[in-house]
Amino acid sequence: MAPSVDLEISSIGVFDDDALVAFGVLAVSLPAATWKAELLGGVLPDYTGRGIGRRIVVGLEGFARRDRDRDAPGHPGELKAWVDDNRCSTKDLLSAAGYETWRYFFRMHLELSSPRQPVAAPDDVEIRPYRESDEEPLLDVSNESFADHWGSTPLDLPRWRAEFSKSSAFRPGHSWVAVVDGRIVSFVLSLEYDGDTGLRGFRTGYLGRIGTLRRARGRGIAAALISQTLDGMAVQGYRRAELDVDADSPTSAGRLYERLRFAVAHRSALVGKRL
Repeated sequence: MAPSVDLEISSIGVFDDDALVAFGVLAVSLPAATWKAELLGGVLPDYTGRGIGRRIVVGLEGFARRDRDRDAPGHPGELKAWVDDNRCSTKDLLSAAGYETWRYFFRMHLELSSPRQPVAAPDDVEIRPYRESDEEPLLDVSNESFADHWGSTPLDLPRWRAEFSKSSAFRPGHSWVAVVDGRIVSFVLSLEYDGDTGLRGFRTGYLGRIGTLRRARGRGIAAALISQTLDGMAVQGYRRAELDVDADSPTSAGRLYERLRFAVAHRSALVGKRL
């Protein structure tokens, strides 16, 4: 399990006989001035409307207060959760529990059968495949790249490995870096979820992490990396590419993705509550 989650003391399972029908998990971020955690959970459709979701939220909040008081006594705390726009009952449940909408994010997708114009990198930039030896340098580049993004929390190596470099979903063959003067300045890390592929019946490549150092922005480097990634996915039989973007990204990333022919598929809200 991810290093941010302790299943033994910070998870809830709801069972009907031996069948799991609902769950909740608390995922805690790295220590910071504000203690932060995320609520994750779900209830099977046949079991909604019975107050199960509300009880899970209350239970996870109890875990959060316990952990904040243990690990960061006296510090402010934040809880957050992701809610798709079409999940009206979930939004109502969290609103009633005191959660407010803090930010909106878009899921964007691109059908890889669509024609695309190749995007070349600047002459002084080398675009090359991800290497295993890039793991730790790339973590540093990622943390620096996202330092000015809203709500971003740095990742440590165990979390980085759990989410990307050692994840079963990570696809190093469709991940690329941009190098200037021997140093990585930008990157695209790709993921593919086997369960999602099986459910849909076709392969979807998810551009899970895209970052560029501030000093290298505005030169078309990220566009060249994404173009390289999409071309490789198309050749390997992926039907679709997807990514998520902050609706108010400080880097105007949404406009970049639109220029590359991505379109908004749906919107989700990040809702939060302060402890």
